[in-house]
Amino acid sequence: MNLYSVLLVDDEEEVYSVIMKKLDWEAMGFRIAGYARNGVEALEMAEEIQPDVVMTDIKMPYMDGLTLSKKLKELYQKIKIIIFSGFDEFEYAKEAIKIEAEEYILKPINSNELREVFERIRTNLDRELDEKRNIEKLRAYYMESLPVLQENFYTSLIEGRIPASEIEKYLKQYQIPWSGPYYVATILHISTPDPQLELDPFLLGMSLE
Repeated sequence: MNLYSVLLVDDEEEVYSVIMKKLDWEAMGFRIAGYARNGVEALEMAEEIQPDVVMTDIKMPYMDGLTLSKKLKELYQKIKIIIFSGFDEFEYAKEAIKIEAEEYILKPINSNELREVFERIRTNLDRELDEKRNIEKLRAYYMESLPVLQENFYTSLIEGRIPASEIEKYLKQYQIPWSGPYYVATILHISTPDPQLELDPFLLGMSLE
């Protein structure tokens, strides 16, 4: 099972310990990849471990949780942010929405609520991973098909079936680097030295290529 990484950020070590013990992280599909005591330390760790989820307190020295969350979202758009705080203030919640945090949780943290939050995040991460894999499969298929697409383009170009206004588009789409102002086309006619030999025209074409 794929385990998603979590970075916990809180300046109170006992809070971190409680969160660690509240849940069976591996059973939920997560692992605690690191612990930071402030936003500055968390930014450095995030660059190193590339966490899928960051769960951060708001009130911390050097850099608060909201500033940290903004910076993380700027650097890693796909990262999931959970903000927890001991202050039930509307302004904090409003800022969390602006940052596009997944959740805003109040202390003391309830284990059932936290489990539900991470179950929702796991569902979203699984969906995004599936989409990424599908895109990668399509990209791989496209790259495999590229030589055929390029060949068809050349044929269509020689036969005059591509308007001049669309040539640049196809060059970019089929990854063909053309830089010169003039080009030479060579047309080869396939023939056999002995007319009596029965050679497959397709194989002759392949050997020529």
